[in-house]
Amino acid sequence: MVQEAIGRAKTKAPTIYDVAELAGVSHQTVSRYLKNKTALKASTLERVEKALAELNYSPNLAARSLRSRERYRVVVVVPEASLYFPARMLSGAAGAAHAAGYRVDVVAMEGTAEARALQLKTLLAGEDLAGILSFVPRPKSAVLDSGVPLVVAGEYDNKMRARGSLADGTAAGKIVEHLASLGHRNFFHVAGPSAWPSARNRKAAYEEAIAELGLNSVGIAPGDWSPGSGYTAGKKIAALSEVTAVVAANDQMAIGVIRALHEHGISVPRDVSVFGWDDMAESSYLVPSLSSVHMDLEALGTRAMRELVARIRGTQATPEALILDPMELIVRESVGPVRGA
Repeated sequence: MVQEAIGRAKTKAPTIYDVAELAGVSHQTVSRYLKNKTALKASTLERVEKALAELNYSPNLAARSLRSRERYRVVVVVPEASLYFPARMLSGAAGAAHAAGYRVDVVAMEGTAEARALQLKTLLAGEDLAGILSFVPRPKSAVLDSGVPLVVAGEYDNKMRARGSLADGTAAGKIVEHLASLGHRNFFHVAGPSAWPSARNRKAAYEEAIAELGLNSVGIAPGDWSPGSGYTAGKKIAALSEVTAVVAANDQMAIGVIRALHEHGISVPRDVSVFGWDDMAESSYLVPSLSSVHMDLEALGTRAMRELVARIRGTQATPEALILDPMELIVRESVGPVRGA
């Protein structure tokens, strides 16, 4: 029987009946898995997932939608400057959506707050749309009453703790503490865009740590996550001889800072230490290798999408979706003791 099911799957697209036969369950069980796999026992879940993978099953979303009148398309919204958006987060979100039986469209949100609000409203009006997961902050001007589920990852601030791993800025304080332990007293912060809760919270944690430890913040420069904005800030820092430590809100801006300092004959970390955030794959291969904050970005994307799926299905989000992941400081060559210490 099992071999017959596999044989049929090789000659035509496998159906839920093929999956059910291979897994040794009913087709109703496979259907329940595709709708809400958390309703199945762990042993049944494992058999169904193994059969799905072996048969390379892909649900016919259009047919399912016609039969059940349910919607199976979700949109993931990423920033316009998606080059600086962590691909691992998008990968986690897409994987979770596909596992739940949804098709994913990725949309880059562009323009002013008003333009983005209009784009979001247009997306929500889509007839076949099940829900939206946005990695872009929702514009304050967006009045949304479509009834389509919307999850804005990292929308809440550090104190509210909901989906807080994306917005949590506490690691910025840990960076300042570590640099202070190396003798640094005069700091500079390159902040992300103020519209982003993550940028605001990192800046707030930086300022709080500076105040608590009795240190000196020589300045804060606004950035837009790009290396170019870090480079612009780096040129300002180069003119401030007292600065010995820079905390950048992401790795891309930290890279720009290091380039500007290099052009001004300032050595990293001999003269100035630089710390980034996101722990990009390239960070450990730079010269000097970049110190950074590591987060499990793929897991964050997965959890955000699972929360959206729960909202679409009218179920409770799993507790893990609300847990703050621990962040790890990865100290590399771009950080060292203050010169002369």
